[in-house]
Amino acid sequence: MVNMKLVFRTLYIFMLCSSALVAQAEDDEEVVAPKAQYVELSPAFVANFGGTSAKLKYIKADISLRVPSEDAAALIEANKALVRHQIVMHLSAQTEEQMSEVNSQENIRQAALKKVQDAMSEETGASQVDDLLFTSFVVQR
Repeated sequence: MVNMKLVFRTLYIFMLCSSALVAQAEDDEEVVAPKAQYVELSPAFVANFGGTSAKLKYIKADISLRVPSEDAAALIEANKALVRHQIVMHLSAQTEEQMSEVNSQENIRQAALKKVQDAMSEETGASQVDDLLFTSFVVQR
């Protein structure tokens, strides 16, 4: 005959042990790294490009930066004037030939990202920026 008292006691001990293991497993889980943050650089960038031709050509771009953490986002905010300057100067330096290339938008994006990363590295000791994203991009020729 099965001793019911012993069965219940065993089940009770099992339940206590399993709940303790679950609690310990929850405590032992790795802290999840924060997800990327996005810093919107507003207002939109508007610059003329193409040199000294008779007709002015304009580029308008809305840009967001993907940064790895809230700390990096705060550093971008603190250095926003430097970041905006780097991007405006880069957009203004484009030639009509560069703007006419098949991959012009991607080339401009990558070069602007590099300029921002270099400026932030010089200013803060780390690039702080993972990616530069155009959320709109308009060219008037």
